[in-house]
Amino acid sequence: MSEPRRSSSEPEPKTVTVSVPAEAAFHAYVERPMEWVPPAHRMTMDTASMTIEPRIGGRFYETAADGTEATRGMVVEWAPPSHLAMTWRVGTGWQPLADDEHAPHVEVDFKRAGPTTTEVTVAYTHLERCDPAFADQLFAVLSAPGAGETLERYARVAEQPPPEETEDDA
Repeated sequence: MSEPRRSSSEPEPKTVTVSVPAEAAFHAYVERPMEWVPPAHRMTMDTASMTIEPRIGGRFYETAADGTEATRGMVVEWAPPSHLAMTWRVGTGWQPLADDEHAPHVEVDFKRAGPTTTEVTVAYTHLERCDPAFADQLFAVLSAPGAGETLERYARVAEQPPPEETEDDA
């Protein structure tokens, strides 16, 4: 696992501690994003699912009810259950970016804090890739105190058992 690349122009990472082992915390993050990504942060209307493909080069994408897909980013580091890094295809005006050229990264670390607790740290890196005005806006939002709505939602999801599959799902 590599250390996140941070500079003084990047906001401090956000951290929450969840009452589940690291493996469960990692799985909640990568397998249940539909539950923790706030509806206002979605890229599609009437989002039906969100998927993080479990490999380097995998997509993090949304699928709308009508089948339309929107790529949120690409997995650039994959080291379960301790680390995940992805590009984040959001740009000026909080609009989706078409590719990764100007996309910052989101780096997520899952560190064992106790036998059944995990410290989850999310860092936004490579803001220098963004349009400077958007980078300043993103820095200001991410520098606010507290974990933030998305990470707080994630913590609640991580501490709940996953929904059980029904026979129709299997």
